[in-house]
Amino acid sequence: MKESLFTVPNFRYELKDWEFKKKSLLRRLKPELFERDDRDFYFSDRGPNKNSYIHYLNDLLAHELDIFQKESNCPCIITDAWTVKYNKGDHQTVHHHRSWGFSAILYVEFDSKYHEPTYFLCPWSIPEEDLTFIGTPEVNEGTLFIFPSCIHHFATPNKSNKQRIILSFDLLPQSHYK
Repeated sequence: MKESLFTVPNFRYELKDWEFKKKSLLRRLKPELFERDDRDFYFSDRGPNKNSYIHYLNDLLAHELDIFQKESNCPCIITDAWTVKYNKGDHQTVHHHRSWGFSAILYVEFDSKYHEPTYFLCPWSIPEEDLTFIGTPEVNEGTLFIFPSCIHHFATPNKSNKQRIILSFDLLPQSHYK
């Protein structure tokens, strides 16, 4: 009998009232805060805008975060948040956020005709072939995708002149802060 010893939990939510939330979110972005580091292949406001989204995201995503916490059985708090902009040719190399907790991606400007979703690497090889499995979630603009922070992931180069914008944040169990 085939059984799974391990699984990788992930959570996907389509935001309600997305157009309203998108406009509100885009108004919060300050173009002058986006930087491109010599080591990066994208623009981000993570450094200069560190943590300015946390209170706002708790309100904006209250419904989805409540569902997530119930489904994951892990009461969490947002500990960091930032926005990334990908222009034509921009991409993100393979990385993970930490060895525990959860991370999230909110697809703010995303057109599936032109953009690809984030790619995730399975943390173990496929035993029958010793291959690394790469998975992509089905996402749309307004999708919130939450996954374990330890999972390596990356974004392929944007092949379009249409900008791709994502908002990312990290969630840690509340028990860590008690």
